[in-house]
Amino acid sequence: MTPRTVLCLALVACSDPPTPAFKMPRDLESLRGRLLPSVEGHPIAEARTYLRERGFDCAAPLPSAADAHVHPCRATALDAGWSRWSVVLIERSGRVADVQVR
Repeated sequence: MTPRTVLCLALVACSDPPTPAFKMPRDLESLRGRLLPSVEGHPIAEARTYLRERGFDCAAPLPSAADAHVHPCRATALDAGWSRWSVVLIERSGRVADVQVR
């Protein structure tokens, strides 16, 4: 192999694969499946920003006596009844531990 080939292979191997753009699903059941890989395990601030960029309004976290904090977010889009949808981010140690959709 030539040095140029090795450099090109290293560049491709070290680059992140392109992630598909988030598209709001038509049904509520698909929403959790689309959000979970994008926010689970990430810092809560990044997850809240991610949701805001995709049409959700995130409120302040609810007070909790336990280690887990709850961050409610509500869809702001008026199309297809999305305004009734809400996403709850469950935070533990500053990271998203789970996502619930209602």
